[in-house]
Amino acid sequence: MEWQLILALVIGIPIILFPVAFIWYMNVSGLYRVMRDARQREKRRARALKAAEQLVQR
Repeated sequence: MEWQLILALVIGIPIILFPVAFIWYMNVSGLYRVMRDARQREKRRARALKAAEQLVQR
């Protein structure tokens, strides 16, 4: 290989991969946030149902 091609690959690959990795990170962190929020909503709902059951049983 000629040195120009190697230099182009060394410079081009990070330029291409950085945006791909950044978008992948945003997608994964977004999915994590959605799953975390869903678990919190589920826990709040369970607590509210338990409190409502206790009020009804009194």
